[in-house]
Amino acid sequence: MAHGLAAVIEEELNFEEEILQAAILVAMESDEEEERWREEKERLQQPTRVEGYFDRTIPLYNLHEFKSHFRMERASFEQLVPLLGPHLTLRTVPVEKKLLANLWLLGNKESFRSVADRFDLNKGYLHGIVLEVCAGLRAVRPQFLNWPDREEQSQIENSFLRKTGFPGVVGCIDGSHIPIPGPSDHRAAYINRKGFPSIQMQTVCDDNLRFLDVIAGWPGSVHDARVFRNSPLYELLEAGNVNDDHHLLGDSAYALTQYMMVPFRDNGHLTEEQGNYNTRHSSARMAMERSFGLLKSKFRRLHYLDMRLLDKIPLLIMACCVLHNFILVKERIEVPVQDMEIDDPYDPISLEGGPQPQPINQRAALKREMLVNLLA
Repeated sequence: MAHGLAAVIEEELNFEEEILQAAILVAMESDEEEERWREEKERLQQPTRVEGYFDRTIPLYNLHEFKSHFRMERASFEQLVPLLGPHLTLRTVPVEKKLLANLWLLGNKESFRSVADRFDLNKGYLHGIVLEVCAGLRAVRPQFLNWPDREEQSQIENSFLRKTGFPGVVGCIDGSHIPIPGPSDHRAAYINRKGFPSIQMQTVCDDNLRFLDVIAGWPGSVHDARVFRNSPLYELLEAGNVNDDHHLLGDSAYALTQYMMVPFRDNGHLTEEQGNYNTRHSSARMAMERSFGLLKSKFRRLHYLDMRLLDKIPLLIMACCVLHNFILVKERIEVPVQDMEIDDPYDPISLEGGPQPQPINQRAALKREMLVNLLA
């Protein structure tokens, strides 16, 4: 009997030992699994960088590939580097890398994180680089984007006349909306007449689609006429900056003045000559729509500017406009038909802040009638 009891005890001890060993194995497997899970989590948290894109891939691009990715020819980029270099003082990243990252960001709709990974940069650092490069472009603005003097105005007028047959034109003016997420505070002020939040950009261009003046930063609900009345350009024109026989072409959002020729409002009773004037006016103003189309086709970030820092948005818009002019100066013009925002210049304007009924500017009305007769 004692022998049988001993056998039972030994069997129980063996069973407990097996359980203990099994528990140890489970614990070891659990620790290994936990370690593997921890390593995988750390791996996923690390950004997936594109290795060698700046150092090895970009130098292999042919001329077409480089222009397709960075919106300008390689020769133009090589001139941009020494131009902006003195304005980019943070030397931890090469100037070329800063400019290429900025051009890629402005030319595409990729997220900041994706662009940062492509150029092996920290996302936060990329934000700083973008603002630094845009500030550099603002600093060189006078070399590429400035209001013409009287001699230059006469050259623009001759070129417009030769191309369109419309006399006296020294530029076309219009506004464009840059879509943004919209702030939580005072959001209604940024909702434009099309129902989405935006920032206003008012520009004047010449017949070669080059911007002569740019104002950006007004909320989307503000009318074009109010933006113009509060711009430095308005003060300049009111002070007599253009000759009496010169003028801008604007749509019906603007008031008729000696320096601003607008179309007749079509109330169904226009004469044949007035209708012809409107048609010729609209045709000449196509330069403005084409310049917007060219700008937004090259810098697609302007299709939706996903920025929360409202005070920095005008800086980025201005940088795109300076780059637009820089490219036009250095390269041949390529005018796309996509992305054009062509508004009907004869639609009645009934928005708050728009031009209110006021006495007709007799001198301006007489000047427009003279143009009607010249174009008949």
